Amino acid sequence: MKISLYIKITSLTFLSLGTIACGQKLKNKSVVQSKKLKEPTSTEEHAMVARDSISVHFEIEKISAEEFFTSKRRQKTSKLAEKITDFQIVPKLLTRVVDFKEMGNYLNIEKINFRNGTSSDDNDLLSECTFVAFFPTEDILLLEGGHSTDVSFDLGTGQETYDTGNPGLATTSPSGIFRLNKVYEGQECFYHFIQVKKNGKFKKIAELNDIFEKKTNKWLCVVEKEFWTDDHSLYFGLVTKYNERGNEYEFYKVKIIDSSN
Repeated sequence: MKISLYIKITSLTFLSLGTIACGQKLKNKSVVQSKKLKEPTSTEEHAMVARDSISVHFEIEKISAEEFFTSKRRQKTSKLAEKITDFQIVPKLLTRVVDFKEMGNYLNIEKINFRNGTSSDDNDLLSECTFVAFFPTEDILLLEGGHSTDVSFDLGTGQETYDTGNPGLATTSPSGIFRLNKVYEGQECFYHFIQVKKNGKFKKIAELNDIFEKKTNKWLCVVEKEFWTDDHSLYFGLVTKYNERGNEYEFYKVKIIDSSN
């Protein structure tokens, strides 16, 4: 079954509900997993990426395991984001940007002075987070909050987790135009979103959880085995059952069509 969604991207305003550690927001999960698929419907949503106007058409198609693994033979290797985890190196690299404090085997955060002149304004909550990694090419600091949640900051812009994600979990298209990014929300599930690269930076253009759940009435909790075969074709397996002998999946293909050209 193929499901289409048209999104005209003209603004970037995404609401977050609930609370996550370190003063950030946790999105509520509003769709209950269902075995049934809704019939395809067409909707239009609005979002903004910098000053650009991009029209993107998403097609979501449930596919067979045979088609999934046949397509996987055409998989293009995703370039991993460079990251630094060394406790001794990172504080030196981020002198005057991030105030670190060693706490035994952990590296805590006291304050972030973003490169745009702003700073973190809730030191008590921020101090609950511990350092995980720094991604130098993206200028993103990844922390771990309560219940092992992903917490991240763009040190240049001050953008937070649900815009920056966890680059270590991202899967990038062959030419680096689009990528699937994730945030671990601490209670098994992940938040998934699509980013596009503009002016050397990845920017969020669509919340994949929302698109998928609206169109399938299924909860996009954990996806695995994700890969791209080209810059506009993303494949993944949605975990439907955990099993010691191997998880069970439903397989999907997401087609991203840029109609702004």
